[in-house]
Amino acid sequence: MDSFKISATGLSINYMPEYLAQKLGYYADEGIEVSSYVPSPWTKVLTDIDSGEYHCVVGGIWAPSIYKCWVKEYRAFAKVASRCPLVMVSRTPVKDFSWKYLEGKIVLVSGGNGASPGMFVSGCAREGGADVSKIRFVHDFTAPMLFECFQGGWGDIVVLKSDLASRLVSAGKGHVVADLTVWGKAVPWSVYYSLPEFLDRSDNLAGRFTTALQRATTWLLEHDGEECRDILERNWPKVQIDAAIDMVNMFRHEGMWDATVNIKHGELARWENFMVESNVIARPYAYDEIVDSRPFEYAAKKLGIQQ
Repeated sequence: MDSFKISATGLSINYMPEYLAQKLGYYADEGIEVSSYVPSPWTKVLTDIDSGEYHCVVGGIWAPSIYKCWVKEYRAFAKVASRCPLVMVSRTPVKDFSWKYLEGKIVLVSGGNGASPGMFVSGCAREGGADVSKIRFVHDFTAPMLFECFQGGWGDIVVLKSDLASRLVSAGKGHVVADLTVWGKAVPWSVYYSLPEFLDRSDNLAGRFTTALQRATTWLLEHDGEECRDILERNWPKVQIDAAIDMVNMFRHEGMWDATVNIKHGELARWENFMVESNVIARPYAYDEIVDSRPFEYAAKKLGIQQ
């Protein structure tokens, strides 16, 4: 068995295909033994792959884009999540939400685990017809800090993971105004990326991993979230299990997991336009400058997927 080590930016329900591939034996079928951990701080993921001790990172594709622009080259090679898994919670109920509703509001968006939430909400709002110069974004705090401060009266809207959003709603401190899994539409939200030299390896380790990931994604789209119960209970013991299963099924139906793990051209272009608007990259990149499609092409050929 060949070792395949992942440095992860988080432990997330939207990474479910990765965890299922282990449970279902798909990694073993490819002759690989996969392990994963979440470093603290999460930014150590880049140190991990730079050192060669870890083979890839699972996280936002914004990091390879920004680093290519300003620092060095990383390449994304497979997608695990196609939607933003965050929820917008308002202090008061909102009927008939539109992005223009954010104008004149203080919107709290976590920046503690990366730049993507703030860039994404801003990009969606602009795309949806809102004048973002009229939206007062606060994004330089961690999610737990914003969660507590929102309860204390700061801000009009807060953007949180669904478990924290549910706690606000249950406590009578907020109302779900928009689930970004639906309202945010498709982008390559979470991907696997690595150094170019790793993707050139003759044993095609990335392609074999991508094959297992693709099989697990296909399986997940064909099975009810109930069949993920053991993974959910083990990894998220503080989340009410029926709510976690419902979340998996919502993700299945709302496009969190695409039919293939291929990173789509149009979705990447949309996300990179958001990054340009946020002044974190100088220009949109050509697809092949950010994505190495060979691992997916290997998986597609092996599994008989028409491209």
